[in-house]
Amino acid sequence: MNLILGDIPIKVEKKRIKNMHIYVKPPLGEVLVTAPLYVTDKEIMKFVDERAEWIMENVEKIKDTPVTAEPTYDTGDIIPIWGELYSLVVLEDTRYSLTPTEQVNEDGYKTATLIVREGCTQEQKESFVKEWYRDQLTERVEILLPQWESYTDLHCSSWQSKAMKSRWGTCNTKTKKIWLNVRLAEHPVECLEYVILHELAHTVVPNHSADFKAILTRYMPEWKQYKKKLNSIK
Repeated sequence: MNLILGDIPIKVEKKRIKNMHIYVKPPLGEVLVTAPLYVTDKEIMKFVDERAEWIMENVEKIKDTPVTAEPTYDTGDIIPIWGELYSLVVLEDTRYSLTPTEQVNEDGYKTATLIVREGCTQEQKESFVKEWYRDQLTERVEILLPQWESYTDLHCSSWQSKAMKSRWGTCNTKTKKIWLNVRLAEHPVECLEYVILHELAHTVVPNHSADFKAILTRYMPEWKQYKKKLNSIK
């Protein structure tokens, strides 16, 4: 079940829980409502309507949260990982690592511990973090791509990640090879899944015609939400 509050899409999940909850998730202000299995759709709609002002205020607040535009990967920098914001804690040791944690700092951010070598340069830190994002993307794609190929019966010949400034993905319609932007690891997994489906659709339809959009709608009815999210990211 999904709801719309003004122009804000709200995802609803029913679970084995006792009470309803609302979450507004960074960095895009996504709204999730969780509700007990026995709660009716009418009760969920009432719950959302009663908290409409709070939801809208918090969506705007989170959208205005400053991600560090050009991080130097020092303590205090805010970076996105799979749609959540993390405040870096940078420590020195003999090897590099980056570990997101559930620990929340005094500003309300989850923290991620970045271990770097003593005396390393900013360029070396940046290079490590970019490769860490690439590894994160590879790990998710190796799981999700076969799932989407099986679900849609659309197949690529191979895939590769690369840094792209103006595209989230691309497909060579002749060879059926697809490329995915490394920066997708910064954003919600659903956005990655949308781009995977988008590029798989291009293996059979080379343009963005009605036939192409029909494929997206058939397999991901909410694809326009994810397209809008990615288009809003600079």
